[in-house]
Amino acid sequence: MEFGDIPDGSTSAPRTVTLTNTATSTLTINSIGITGTNRSDFAQINTCGTSVGAGKSCMISVTFTPTAKGVRTAAVSIADGGGGSPQTISLTGSGTVVSVTPSSLNFGSQQVGTISPGMLISVTNLGATTLNITGINITGINSTDFIQTNSCGTRLPAGGTCSIIVNFIPTKTGTRTASVNVNDDGGGSPQTVRLSGTGT
Repeated sequence: MEFGDIPDGSTSAPRTVTLTNTATSTLTINSIGITGTNRSDFAQINTCGTSVGAGKSCMISVTFTPTAKGVRTAAVSIADGGGGSPQTISLTGSGTVVSVTPSSLNFGSQQVGTISPGMLISVTNLGATTLNITGINITGINSTDFIQTNSCGTRLPAGGTCSIIVNFIPTKTGTRTASVNVNDDGGGSPQTVRLSGTGT
């Protein structure tokens, strides 16, 4: 179960997994908990109780609240009366102090060889120390169809915000896609913004 980049101290939207008893008898649930190196960064609630009837299901909902930047890992451990107990579900996410918004830009239709109006991406340092930015670039299948300029430089102070302006210049007709990548030391790097547009 992958949670992606979550700002340090913020809580993700819940992710849900279904536990199904495929046996013909009741499954006893002894415990459901979080284990692993960064178990304190994840929390779970569930509807399973102490047993799940034959052919029945219950839900386990997990949230991620990173306590530090970088990759954080743990697992949901389900101890039950079935074979192969405990069953485990791997959990991973990245704590970051970098907020990049929006997560995607759609330029719509643009005539081949012409340049679109610029669209804005905001990069904010949510941390208490200076963020070091090692590069901002465009990658992907149609990376040459997009250009970016930015005001970020190599260092963004605590609480600071900088801007990336992206333009779409389609070289061919049809759907064109790429990504802006922000490379930094804020955790979860690179932060990625998806780009799309249609050449006409």
